[in-house]
Formats: sequence, C-alpha cells, structure tokens
Amino acid sequence: MLWTVLPTSAIEALLNQLLALDSASRSRLQKLQGKRLRVTLGELGKPLTLTATDQQLLLSWVDQEPVDCHIITRLAVLPELRDSANITRLIKADALDIEGDPMLAQAFSKLIADLDIDWPEQLSQRIGDVPAQFVVQAWQRSQRWLNQRREDQQQWLRDVLIEEQRLAPGQHEFAEFTENVQALRARVDRIEFELKERQRGQ
Repeated sequence: MLWTVLPTSAIEALLNQLLALDSASRSRLQKLQGKRLRVTLGELGKPLTLTATDQQLLLSWVDQEPVDCHIITRLAVLPELRDSANITRLIKADALDIEGDPMLAQAFSKLIADLDIDWPEQLSQRIGDVPAQFVVQAWQRSQRWLNQRREDQQQWLRDVLIEEQRLAPGQHEFAEFTENVQALRARVDRIEFELKERQRGQ
C-alpha cells in the first residue's frame, strides 16, 4: 500500500515539529512516556506503531513488539474515537476492535487534537510581521467566505426540501403536528382514565 512506503521519518519529523510549537504538549507527552499504541486500518494494510518518549513520538510500520493498546478499525471511524461515548457503539457495530487500554488511544488522540499553536506568531517569526498579518487576514477572509457559502448551501437545501419538494415539514407545520399529537395523547389518556373508572364501578 502507498502509505506503508511513504517516508515515515518525514511524517514523524513533521508531527514532532508541530508538538514542539505548542509548549503545553510537552507535559502531555511526558504523561505518555513509554506507552505504545498500534493502529491497524483496513485501508492501509499494515499496522502503524506509535511510541511516546519524554520528548517526541516515534512512528514505525515494521515494529512487531508488544504494545499497550491495539486499535483495529477503518480510517473513517477514527474521528469518532475522540468521544468515549462512541466506543461501545462502534464495538457493537463491528466497526472497532480494541485490544488493551482504550483510554490510551484517546490520550494519544488528545495529544494531537489539543495542539494550541499561535500560528500568527510563528508566521511572524519566519516571514516578518507585515507579511504574516497579510497571510492571517487572507486566511480569515477565506474562512468567512467558506462559512458563508456553507450556510447558503444549507439554506438552499432547506428551501428545496421544505418549500419546493415538500419532503420535509416547515416549522409552522411541524409545530401544528406536535400540537395535534399532544391533543390526541390527552384524549387517549382521558378515555383510558374513563374506562378504568368504569371498570372500578362495575
């Protein structure tokens, strides 16, 4: 598979460089010192082993030594592992198999997910204040533009489903339906109560 022949050292160096840019990641890494996680993804074919030292993460495609936790799953499932509430559901659905300590997998995930890097400051150190400010402003504008396009598309989809195709109820229709259901439930409860009273009187 392609991923198994990529230069692991380059990926490892990039990952550790990102960790170095966040001063708080050092303490999180030290808590994982000596821990080993293996991830086997169906799409990649070979397991990837992560080993935490007190200063960096080591990656290997050929490490066969014992690990503290082994995750077997698919690439699309990985984002769901950030929430521990999903683990039991995924295991029952045969989308995830965990051997060892599942909390260790989340700790490795949080090591990366909780990165807090001051990108404007990092850019400023490398290209200067003015160019860095220009890049940051351009990025913020692009993010606002993308968010606006996403909101426009979501609104368009709602309009198509509700107004044109009538595939989903509008807010007024849903509120009216809810009121009708509640009224029907109240009538059923009243009839049930009356029947019980009659049975008691017989």
